[in-house]
Amino acid sequence: NGLMYGEENKVSIENGLSKKDQEYLADLMGNEEAYKRAEEDLKKRNDEKRLARVKQDLVNAHQMLETVQSEAKKLQTFENFLQMKFNEAISTLKSIDIEIKAKIYPVENKIVSIKQELENTIESRDTLYSVIAHDLRSPLGSLKMMNNAILMMVDKNQVSDEVYEMLQMMNKTSEEIFQLLDNLLKWAKNRLNKQNIYRQQVDINSIVNSTAEIFIPMATQKGISIMLEGLDKELMGSTDIDMVKTIVRNLISNAVKFSYEKGLITVSTKTDGDFVVVSVKDSGKGIKKEDRGKLLRSNTHFTSYGTNNEKGSGLGLMLCKDFVEQLGGKLWFDSEEGKGTTFYFSLKVSNQE
Repeated sequence: NGLMYGEENKVSIENGLSKKDQEYLADLMGNEEAYKRAEEDLKKRNDEKRLARVKQDLVNAHQMLETVQSEAKKLQTFENFLQMKFNEAISTLKSIDIEIKAKIYPVENKIVSIKQELENTIESRDTLYSVIAHDLRSPLGSLKMMNNAILMMVDKNQVSDEVYEMLQMMNKTSEEIFQLLDNLLKWAKNRLNKQNIYRQQVDINSIVNSTAEIFIPMATQKGISIMLEGLDKELMGSTDIDMVKTIVRNLISNAVKFSYEKGLITVSTKTDGDFVVVSVKDSGKGIKKEDRGKLLRSNTHFTSYGTNNEKGSGLGLMLCKDFVEQLGGKLWFDSEEGKGTTFYFSLKVSNQE
C-alpha cells in the first residue's frame, strides 16, 4: 500500500491509527472493499508493532529483574558477611566481659573489705576523739586550774626553792598539755569539716583582753610582762568567739615561749576598713631568716625550741591560719632575729560600731 511508518506517523489515541493512515483511509471512503482491506491491514501492522514493543518491554523487564536479583544476591551475601562479623564481635565482647568480671570481682571484694575497714577506723577515730574531748580534756582542765591556783596561793618564801620549782614545772606542764590537747581536737575537727562558725555580735577587744590576761601568771613565772594596748575601748563586730580566743591564745603562748626573761609582750588591736587587726608583739629570740618561709605552710611541719627549751608541736600556728582564713582574714608576721617577732591577724567583721 505504500504506507510508511515512522516517528511522524504516531498512533492516535482514538482509533489506533496514525494521522497519515487515517488520511489514507479517508481517500478510500468511496471504495468500501478497498477501504476495509486497507483498514485491516493497517490495524494488523499496528498490532504487530505494539506486540513487538511489548515483547521488547518484557525482555527489558526480564533483564532488569535479573539485574535486581543479582544485586539482591550480592546484598544478601554482604548482609551475611556483616551478620557473621557482628556475631564474632558479640562473641569477642562476651569473652572480654567474662575476663573483666573475673579480674574485677576480686578487686570489688577487696574494695568492699577496705571500705569496711575504713568505716571501722573512722568509727574508732570518732570514738577516740569523743573520749579525749569529754573524758580526758575535762579532768586535764581541772588539773590545770588547780595547779595554777596552788602556785598563786603558795608563798615562795615559805617553801624551798626545789618545791616551788616543782610547782612551777607542774603548772607549766599542765598548761602545755591542755593547750596541745585542745589544739589537737580543734585541728582534727577542722580537718574533718566539722568546725562550724558561730558568729555573734561581741566586743572583740573584750575577748582579746580576757584571753591575754589568762597568760599573765604564766608569763610572770618566766619574768615576762604582758602589756595590753587599746583594749579598754569597745570594738564591736560579728565573729566567732571561740575561734578568736583560740587564735589569740596560741599567739600569746608562742610569744611567751620565745621571749627571754624580763621580756615584754604587747597585745593590741586596730581597725582597718572592714577589718580588725590584732597584733601580738614580743621582744624574744626572733625567727631566723632561713626559717621564715617554713612557717604558715601546711606542707612543712616546722617547729623549734623556746628560750627555756620549751618544745612545740607546730600545730598551733596552722590552726590559727585555718581559723583566721575561715573568718575571712589573713595571718602574717614580721620578725628580726635577736629582736623579736610580731604576729598579726585580721578579722573581717560586720556591723562594726
